[in-house]
Amino acid sequence: MSKQLEKQSTRRPLILAPQLPLAWTVSWLVMASVAHALGRPLAIGDDVQESVLLLSAVVILANIYNLVILYQRPTVNQLRDNWAILAYALVLSCSTVLAWGQPRAILLPDKLAGWQSVFLLLNCGQAGLGIYLWQRWPWTTPAGDRDRLSLWLMPAALLVTAIIFPPVLEPFGSAARLVVLANAVALGVLLYCQWRNRDRLLAPVPARLSAGYQMILGCQLAAGLFCLVLGVPLLAWRWNGEPTGVVGACVAVSILVAEQTTGVLAALQRYRLQYGLARKHQLRYRCLGALLLAAVLVSCCLLMI
Repeated sequence: MSKQLEKQSTRRPLILAPQLPLAWTVSWLVMASVAHALGRPLAIGDDVQESVLLLSAVVILANIYNLVILYQRPTVNQLRDNWAILAYALVLSCSTVLAWGQPRAILLPDKLAGWQSVFLLLNCGQAGLGIYLWQRWPWTTPAGDRDRLSLWLMPAALLVTAIIFPPVLEPFGSAARLVVLANAVALGVLLYCQWRNRDRLLAPVPARLSAGYQMILGCQLAAGLFCLVLGVPLLAWRWNGEPTGVVGACVAVSILVAEQTTGVLAALQRYRLQYGLARKHQLRYRCLGALLLAAVLVSCCLLMI
């Protein structure tokens, strides 16, 4: 019996699975705000809705896999956090019913109001419970874990972005400068966190030998640089009441990439991934990741012009 429990406890939950709905919701909300500010609302056809439903089905299966793994934990650890497991299952069920009941309004929101806010809060709760249960896992407290990126960075940053960033892109009333000031503070905190976590970004983890890991790291570092270079003039223009233009789209993409790649890196640092060709050419793959992000920003500019 003990050997069976030991075998079951080595199966690893998927860290990013509970955070993916939050990442999708915030990303679409921000990009919809950018398109609306530029006078080009995003076209939402039936094919887009069906594609999003297919992607959400994959995420649901991943979360169900997580629930199965959680229920198969050793009995002592399972009973200790039984409330969190039940809450995770309840939140997953509620968010699934809400999203699949109104897919066009919930999964493809153009503003944060009503049921969209409820869905966002459910996603935040799901991400938080997933991270909590991962950290309570019997084997997830190895020596040196504090030297890695925190798993809480991504959901916290995405929640702040969903609340603060869209208003600065669209026209607003008398509180214009107050919103711009709040965004300036949020952007400063984001850049400060990236600077403070520079050692954790370059942590000597097994995954650093993967070419994909190094490319994601390059995207993350380049996104932080673009946030600084493009975010300051954007906030200055909005402070003076000027339109955002394509710079707003580039800043939005950079912020989303910086936040989501941080979450991906934090998750990969906790897996023993050692595959790839980056053992001797790590800087080369980081530069490739930065160039890919630059290409994405150039494509956004061409599409928005």
